Amino acid sequence: MRNLTKAFARNVILMSVMAFLLSGGVGRTQDQPDTVYELGNGVTAPKGVYTPNPEYAESARKKKIKGNVELAMIVTAEGKVRDLKVTKSLDKDLDKQALAAVSTWRFEPATKDGKPVAVHLRTDVTFRLY
Repeated sequence: MRNLTKAFARNVILMSVMAFLLSGGVGRTQDQPDTVYELGNGVTAPKGVYTPNPEYAESARKKKIKGNVELAMIVTAEGKVRDLKVTKSLDKDLDKQALAAVSTWRFEPATKDGKPVAVHLRTDVTFRLY
């Protein structure tokens, strides 16, 4: 009976591993929708179609803080922003304003072989005092 239990458990594990592999869990190809490309090598850059500027945080205005917040993101094949993060901070309040504004940006998506694809993108959001 013990050998049957071990054999059953081994078969369950093997079937689970096979189901995982067949679902694309490990061997994803570059043509699958979850692939995120880098620009270049036939991948064109996305074009901003809606890119409103952030509001200046009043606390930063009072301190006369100016400069750039650097952000990294993924622009999806639908032209939306996801996985947005600050890569170079300027001021916590200005960082928040930059994140809020860029999260609303929309793009004409990047393309590869004429098809829309998701790409990694970096951008600077500049805060100037006038």
